[in-house]
Amino acid sequence: MENSVTLDYAGTVKVMQGDLPQLYEHQVDAMANLNQIDQKSQFNSLLVLPTGGGKTLTATYWLLKNAVDKKKKVLWIAHRHLLLEQAADTFKRIACTSLLIHRTSFNYRIVSGKHDRPIHINDKDDVLIVSKDSIIRNLDLLNKWLKDEEEIYIVIDEAHHVTAKSYRRILDYIRKNSNDVKLLGLTATPFRTADDEEGLLAKIFTDDIVYKIDLKDLIKKGILSRPEF
Repeated sequence: MENSVTLDYAGTVKVMQGDLPQLYEHQVDAMANLNQIDQKSQFNSLLVLPTGGGKTLTATYWLLKNAVDKKKKVLWIAHRHLLLEQAADTFKRIACTSLLIHRTSFNYRIVSGKHDRPIHINDKDDVLIVSKDSIIRNLDLLNKWLKDEEEIYIVIDEAHHVTAKSYRRILDYIRKNSNDVKLLGLTATPFRTADDEEGLLAKIFTDDIVYKIDLKDLIKKGILSRPEF
């Protein structure tokens, strides 16, 4: 059975019967660490997996089970259209009864210059997937979406870019309008080359790295192939 959606950029995903995608050991370990840090009312942490290590799948899998199923809202932010579409496709593809035991459906919306407009953001949107450039110019349109929410889960894809002033402005705005913010950054490269940017990254992700595995470890496990140059 395929998930039902009304539009490519917004719609309702119906929870389907079916098997979950098989997870690798490192993804299971990462989610165990996320479960532990999620016991805090707020957290600011990084999930560090190499390219091809399944960052998007790990994060969406965990969020469906621990946020969406509990009717908590998710704001996913990225700076490229491809990353937005990849996140939305993953949320739709793995939305099954094994993860969502309390819900039969949820609503999502992609907002960017290529997808839906910020003015269409709705308080009924459970998963809001936005481009950094679109939302920074329309922060006030998040007010209705944020209203009365006790917890907001924010994901920053390619989180090593979060040192930019635009990202910091978005995070500051949400924190001023929401009681508890849980921030998860996804990256394969957790540190910027400039010393001052590395220090700023540590100030934003104050709970450090929730889970990390190196490329060489995934190669040893046979999950990724050894690169040839």
